[in-house]
Amino acid sequence: MMDIKNISQYFNRLDLIKDTASQIIKDFDMFGMDIKFSGNAYNAYEELFEQIEPHIHKLISNNHSKFLGVMYRIDISDIQIKKAVDSNASESFSEIITDLIIKRELQKVVIRQYYKKS
Repeated sequence: MMDIKNISQYFNRLDLIKDTASQIIKDFDMFGMDIKFSGNAYNAYEELFEQIEPHIHKLISNNHSKFLGVMYRIDISDIQIKKAVDSNASESFSEIITDLIIKRELQKVVIRQYYKKS
């Protein structure tokens, strides 16, 4: 499997960013959370981060089972979370999770594109 840490190299590909935003919107919509994306690839990460992080923060604080459902849906394991937390002591838990979500969704899009071409 592709290393999630190296996925940020694809952030400058507008087609992949738009597909990633669509995947995030779809996954969060399943849990009743409204995420929007302007389509501006130059600040896509920041835009998505600013929209997702408050939802994640609220879920962590108020609805742990829904938070776990989102993690399961997006396919982020406890092991990935623990590794990310251990290596990012300066960031809040919700910021770490938000970063993992965006990178995992981008990873799914990149893998899908790769197999579509094969």
